[in-house]
Amino acid sequence: MALVIGHRAAAALAAENTLAGIRAAALCKADYVELDVRLSRDGELVLMHDERVDRTTNGKGLVEDLSLGELKDLKIRGSDDRCMESQRIPALKEAVSLAGVLGLGLVVEMKEEGLEGLMAEALSGKKCIVTSFYHSSLRELSDISPLKTGIIISSLPINPVQLALWAKAAAIFPKRVNARLFKEAHQQGITVYPWTVNSKEEASWLLRLGADGLVTDDPCLIREIADQPVQATGKDNCQYYPCHHFPDQDCTHCFCPLYPCKDEELGKYVRTKKGKRFWSCINCQLVHRPHVAAYLAQHPHATTSELKVLRE
Repeated sequence: MALVIGHRAAAALAAENTLAGIRAAALCKADYVELDVRLSRDGELVLMHDERVDRTTNGKGLVEDLSLGELKDLKIRGSDDRCMESQRIPALKEAVSLAGVLGLGLVVEMKEEGLEGLMAEALSGKKCIVTSFYHSSLRELSDISPLKTGIIISSLPINPVQLALWAKAAAIFPKRVNARLFKEAHQQGITVYPWTVNSKEEASWLLRLGADGLVTDDPCLIREIADQPVQATGKDNCQYYPCHHFPDQDCTHCFCPLYPCKDEELGKYVRTKKGKRFWSCINCQLVHRPHVAAYLAQHPHATTSELKVLRE
């Protein structure tokens, strides 16, 4: 069953990175909550996404210039005045304690470098994944702690799986995905959790592609989709139609190991029903030839040029 991970606790349902948000995620039956962590002036790990407190609170200044006490004196914008948990900036240790009581796992993003030792101490023995855009920090954390880690990527690098392996990470949290990412990650035992997914249609599509879980602002919305059996993708429910349809293979866009090869002899850019431009291998029958498919299975990193020689 795919995991539902509340983004910034449950940003669509409560003030972000608050204890009230953690409770909201639990009510939605989320599996994990994702929280952002920074360091206060006096060395306390606190929940805050931005470098500054200006956007989310009635205060001004850098988190690193304020003590925990000063941070707790601020009021979070848009919070429920009746709920103290939504008004104040929590320390990480408060969030860890509450998540434990509610049975939630934690995805904790290090927003700064140099927090490795503090994170290892604060999260020791907890059900959690530590994430970061600072992949070298995750590698350092893995050297001092058995905590599970995950790299965050906002683009789609040439080889995201190799980045994860270098960082000694067990998971990838991508903003952009393709079918190859899921396949190659799973071959290495690496789980994939796309972010930030806030529509039922996108959630269904990503689960069909093989997502192990989804990071969302609205855990209630995505929980409904995650609990449904994953539908097989075919020409009747593929959002990328038209694509080529060979016998017994409805949707090569999703599952061709070379996609997107962008070889103009094999395909071209087309528009979906919704107007999205994407690479479709409309004229490609290369990987459907039995001897070519067999070679590709044994040489998963083969190029289209290499395979086209076999076609002759």
